[in-house]
Amino acid sequence: MQFELPRRQRKSFEAIAKSSLSDKFNKEQAIDTFNKIKKEYENSPNTFGSSSGKKEAVLELLVIVGNQIGEEYKDCEVLFKQGVPEINKTKSS
Repeated sequence: MQFELPRRQRKSFEAIAKSSLSDKFNKEQAIDTFNKIKKEYENSPNTFGSSSGKKEAVLELLVIVGNQIGEEYKDCEVLFKQGVPEINKTKSS
């Protein structure tokens, strides 16, 4: 799979994922990238009300990436827990 991101998210994605946006990811790499972004979100300082808004920007990136993973792989389900997306693997029958 290849992620499609808005222009404002591309540099952040490449910095966090340590790979180019043009790279193709398999399922394990995509979920690993999602987890890296989630870890970055959890480690970001609270920025509500400031002009920089890093935590909110990383959360937006996390939602976009999680949604694309959920659409690409039918055995992965994206659920929101207190506003933060999580990927749950479901068994395909």
